Amino acid sequence: MESLASTCSTCIFITRNKNGQFANVNRVPNRVRGRKPATVKCAGLIDLPPSYGLVALTAASSYALVQWQAIKVSIARREFDVKYPTMYEDDEDSVFNCYQRAHQNTLESYPAFLALLCLGGIGYPLISSASGAVWIVGRIFYSLGYYTGDPQKRFNGIWNNFGLLTLWVCTILFAFKQLDVIP
Repeated sequence: MESLASTCSTCIFITRNKNGQFANVNRVPNRVRGRKPATVKCAGLIDLPPSYGLVALTAASSYALVQWQAIKVSIARREFDVKYPTMYEDDEDSVFNCYQRAHQNTLESYPAFLALLCLGGIGYPLISSASGAVWIVGRIFYSLGYYTGDPQKRFNGIWNNFGLLTLWVCTILFAFKQLDVIP
């Protein structure tokens, strides 16, 4: 049997049977069956809380938001006769540009949103999922305001940033817990 385990002071010892399936998952001391830690392969397992499923659903919902915005841009592109590869119209008062900017602005913060959601969600899954939902709903209000053609109305959803800020705090707190800076 192939053995995998991490090299921490108390690690998880995992073996694979002949068929390649994991078997015999046990917590054991660092010296696994008399072997030195350097000869043991790291399993790299992480124990996620059961409520982390809410974080996954929030991430999936955010993808739906981004796709909805992309569809709205495609519809506006046809409606205002803006041909590819043109990103923006030259007209300052272009309503199409409002659709494009709402989507583009969401995409600009989307990687940070996903990273903060997934990392903060490990330590604080309920708060992170709720904060992610605040960001998503706020981005919908932001987009709907922008789609009116009056860029100032995008501020109707500016409160989405409270969701993002909370995710940032959750991620920092999770990092401090991992570093044993806070209990």
